[in-house]
Order: sequence, then C-alpha cells, then structure tokens
Amino acid sequence: MNYTAPFARNDTLIDDTFVHHPDTAEQTVLRAVRTWLRPHCDAYAKAESWRGVLADAGLGAEGFGYFDLLMGTLCRASCRPLDTRCRCASELAKDEGSLLQVIALLQSTRSEAAVQLLNDWLPMPSVSGMLKTARWFAIALLDAGLQLSDRSRRVTYMH
Repeated sequence: MNYTAPFARNDTLIDDTFVHHPDTAEQTVLRAVRTWLRPHCDAYAKAESWRGVLADAGLGAEGFGYFDLLMGTLCRASCRPLDTRCRCASELAKDEGSLLQVIALLQSTRSEAAVQLLNDWLPMPSVSGMLKTARWFAIALLDAGLQLSDRSRRVTYMH
C-alpha cells in the first residue's frame, strides 16, 4: 500500500469548487457582451453602457472599437440568434462560453485551437474575420491587464 499517493498530486491555489465560475476578467467580458446585446435589464432596472463596463476595466477607445467590431462581426456571422443570458444571470450560455474560450486561447497564443473552436461554432466564411477581430480585442484586454483563463467552462443550454 502506498501511503504517499494521496499527497503526490500537484497542489494549486485554485479552489476546484469555483473552477466553473467566471473570474474577474471573464465577468468583465461577459458583462460587456451581455450589455452590448441587451443594454436594458429589468432586474437591474437601469440602462448600462458596455463602454462603461470596459472603461471601468481599464480599456481605452481602441479597445472599445475592437469590442464593438467583434460583437458586430459575431452577430452577423452567426446563423442563429446568439445563445446568451441576461446581465443578472449567473450561468454561462454556450455562445458566451465559446467566446470567452476563443479570447483565452488567443491570449495564450493558441491560435490553431481558437480557429478550430470558431470552425465548430460559426460558418467557415466568417471565421477569418472573427479571428482577426477577436485577436485585436484579446490583445486590448491584455494591455488593460485582463487575462482570461484557458479552461473548461460549465455552460447551460436553453431549450
């Protein structure tokens, strides 16, 4: 019997119970996405600007432009309405999780994986444009000190 086996794993500072919850950088992007799509939220009873969300996170005018271009490209590229949630929701939708993962992959210089994810998600003719705008926004986030984690995310599906 090997008594050291339970202690042989690599310990990390990450609490596994929270691994599926968005971190601060992800929450910022998620809130900006949801606010761009739905600026009015009945739960919050106020309008909010996606520019304000990104400005609070440290992005400048260039980052705003990249984000707006990214969202416009994504909405035009999708063959169906985007699967997203209200700003007050705590769960991730499939398309929200995919976008976060694409940005995380690009920030960690894993372009091939980002292209594969985009190919599985969007029509092929739109992948190149989407990749370019996502890369610009990913770099703007890094410049503001926001790095997304390349990890699996728990998403919920609407039926």
